[in-house]
Amino acid sequence: MTKIFAESDITIDSLEAHICDSGLVPHKVQPDGIWLRTENGIGYRISIIEDRKFIRIGTYLPLNRQASIDEKHELARRLNEGVFLPVFTIDQDEDLTVTYVLPYAHGLIAGNLVSVINRFGSLLEFIVQTYNDGLIALGTPNAVPAVGDLGSGPTSGELLH
Repeated sequence: MTKIFAESDITIDSLEAHICDSGLVPHKVQPDGIWLRTENGIGYRISIIEDRKFIRIGTYLPLNRQASIDEKHELARRLNEGVFLPVFTIDQDEDLTVTYVLPYAHGLIAGNLVSVINRFGSLLEFIVQTYNDGLIALGTPNAVPAVGDLGSGPTSGELLH
C-alpha cells in the first residue's frame, strides 16, 4: 500500500524518520531543516515552508569570484533551460542558488519525496561535472564557504571527504 503523509503530518521529524527509513543518512538535523550530502559531498538542505505548504530542497554552489556577473547569469540561464527540476538563480553573494519546491497541500506520497530528494542530489553531481567550466568553485575538501540564504547549520556548498 502506498504511504501518504497527510498535510498535518509534514514536520521535520516525520520527514527525517521517512528519509532514514528509506536508507538515506542525514548529515545533520535541526528544527528548521535536514542537511544531506551527495556521494561526493555536495551539501543540500530540506526545509518546510509551512504557510505555503511546500517542502523546499535547496543549496548554493559557490562560483568563481573572478568570473563576471554576466558569466554567472549566463550559467544560471543555461541551467534553467537545460536541467529539469530545480530553479537556478544568482544570490546577493553572486553564488548559484539551486532550489526545488515540492507542494504537500492535500498530502504527499512518501515515495515521491525520497525520489525527488535522490534526484536532486544526483542533479547536483551532474551540474558540477557537466556545467562547471571552472565557474563552480567548491574549493578544497572540508572548505567552508560563507553561509548562503539557506539557514544555519552545515554550509550547503561545503565538501565532505
